[in-house]
Amino acid sequence: MITQETLSDTSFGSDLLIQALASSPSPTALYSGEDMIIRFANEGMLALWGKNASVIGKPLIEAIPELEGQPFLELLLGVWRSGKTYSVHEAPAKLIKDGVETLDYFDYEYKALTDQNNKTWCILNTALEVTARREFLEQIRQKEEIESALNEEMAATLEELTSTNEELSISIQQLDQSREYIRTIIEQAPVGIAMLKGPEHIIEIANPAILSIWGRVESEVVGQPHEAARPELRGQLVNQWLNEVYRSGKAKINTEFLVKLRDGDGLREAIVNSIYQPIFSDRGHITGVLIILEEITQQVLARRKNENDQAMLALAIDAGELATFYFQPGTNLFSGNNLLKSWFGLSSDENL
Repeated sequence: MITQETLSDTSFGSDLLIQALASSPSPTALYSGEDMIIRFANEGMLALWGKNASVIGKPLIEAIPELEGQPFLELLLGVWRSGKTYSVHEAPAKLIKDGVETLDYFDYEYKALTDQNNKTWCILNTALEVTARREFLEQIRQKEEIESALNEEMAATLEELTSTNEELSISIQQLDQSREYIRTIIEQAPVGIAMLKGPEHIIEIANPAILSIWGRVESEVVGQPHEAARPELRGQLVNQWLNEVYRSGKAKINTEFLVKLRDGDGLREAIVNSIYQPIFSDRGHITGVLIILEEITQQVLARRKNENDQAMLALAIDAGELATFYFQPGTNLFSGNNLLKSWFGLSSDENL
């Protein structure tokens, strides 16, 4: 315990003690009396207060009026009267430095120095500014909070991704099943069907019916651009139509179209009905073209032959000046050619 008797020791006098306190790097001050007269303040404490040595000898509240309304004077008075030390960490204090009020944080201690009768004769005040340390720790705390929030968010995102991945797996499985079902339908279709993907018209699916019409096998065309897989179409309109459909999004329908197709090592002429239908994604973007192809060469040739036979018969009848008629007993329908009608005095537009 530091007492007045201790300070009166010739080998360790008050001047030597004051010199030691003045040399201390820690802000240090001594107060006496209930008015807290500043008896000593080293350079560190003066700098902390934002004051100079002129405050020594003055009551603390007079020397540092900005302490009014703050807890320090009340705390000091409590230490003076009780003789009990008071210490605190990271306590805020408002001080005026260079004419500007600042809020800083301090670890400080008020230590009562008592005599042999345990009566306080002086208070030793030591302080350490910890504003920077507090801000650093606050930054660490905020960083930890941010990291914790990010970890929670990442955990939630991971959980959501896991759930989404499971749903996606189910959707992919269902999509694969749907695609397989569609592929089965296309494979078994009686008309030629092919699915082309992208602007290069990559052949994704070509069923047996269309491969037969094309004169190709699956390994020759699937996975290849349509134009490269079927060079026999160069100079014909098919590739132009595919590009137009993909670009415009409008279907192209052809009936009884004459096209040259591969036939062994050569070409053959075929008559086809064809539909080039754009394929749209869920977002409305064109992703490919669906080809539906039906060869009607034999049917058209048979029809044309029948039409030709009918024309030749009509020509022979007219040339031979033969009157012909047709009678259907069930309906009493009676019809004849123009020569027969003329015999009855009827025009060619009138019925018998």
